[in-house]
Amino acid sequence: MSFSVCKQNILKISAICIIFLLNACSQQPHQPKNNVIPTQFGAKLEGRTFQQDPLIAVTEVENQNAVVNQGDFLMQLSNIRNYSQNLINQFDHNYVKLTNWVIMGANVKDLANFGIQAQLMKGADGYQNVLMTGYYSPVIHARRTSQGQYNQPIYAMPKHKRYSRAQIYAGVLKKTPVLAYSNSMLDNFLLGVQGSGYVDFGDGQLTYFAYAGQNGFPYTSVGRLLVEDGEIPKEKMSIQAIRHWAKNNPDRLQKLLERNESYVFFKQDPYGKVKGSAGVPLVPMASVASDRNLIPTGSVLLVEVPQMDHEGHWTGEHQLHLMVALDVGGAVKGHHFDLYRGIGDEAGHMAGLSKHYGRVWVLQ
Repeated sequence: MSFSVCKQNILKISAICIIFLLNACSQQPHQPKNNVIPTQFGAKLEGRTFQQDPLIAVTEVENQNAVVNQGDFLMQLSNIRNYSQNLINQFDHNYVKLTNWVIMGANVKDLANFGIQAQLMKGADGYQNVLMTGYYSPVIHARRTSQGQYNQPIYAMPKHKRYSRAQIYAGVLKKTPVLAYSNSMLDNFLLGVQGSGYVDFGDGQLTYFAYAGQNGFPYTSVGRLLVEDGEIPKEKMSIQAIRHWAKNNPDRLQKLLERNESYVFFKQDPYGKVKGSAGVPLVPMASVASDRNLIPTGSVLLVEVPQMDHEGHWTGEHQLHLMVALDVGGAVKGHHFDLYRGIGDEAGHMAGLSKHYGRVWVLQ
């Protein structure tokens, strides 16, 4: 075995051993500044110098606060090593440098000492404001057979899939296996938007439903439709706003959803993990979906994550997270990242409210 391989194995073992210590030592969130007025959706900072190039090399990271998720980041790198030889072949030299830097404290002032170059993204507006939204893995409450309120089917892939959402709601898939029956048409719809998620059959265990395919029709955002119809103001749009509208308009929900003809089918994987497009299990707030035309899959990012209160208002503060680009999204284009928030209702709540800006440095 070569020295370089031995070194990498030692680093991998060391990284795993200190994950829990680093998690325990993570810095707590800063308190909001007194002069910051909380802003819901679209909050960004002003007064910076305009940047024309998509990425520019910088000699230092201006935000020199502590990285708060060192252990989670090392766990994400461990997942990459276990699941993607392709990414290791491309990025292992970078991962080794970053692992050494994290083990020694992840002080942003020391990046150059570990041979790490930081490139600052210009942001959506040229003033380094990178849009950050969120996504998550929902937990759907369901039963294996139709019973009472549990009457909304989640379908496996049909033999003939070229049916619109309206046709499927009308019952055209009578011969297609039903994986589960939930109690919410909207929850099923949002499961399709996320592309995968967990199902709770009421037995205390979660079963993973993975993406199996799509019906071939184009995707239409129901959030955009509600804004265009004047139902919800653009500045107030969120998953929570859609849920509120659906609760107040139950007789109109199906017609709204049918305007998005796209329909997603699933397959049951009881041992499955939430994976991104790279086939790597995702660690919450240590992985992102990105536009791989700008940020190649496997790239490591130092992300200034805007902090929010429980209503989605920006507190005026940011925390530094180390993240890896491991997923993609149809709406994730250019200087926009979708941060993976985790599993369940709380993760979904924060993901649905996420729509603020922060800086991002690509670390190489």
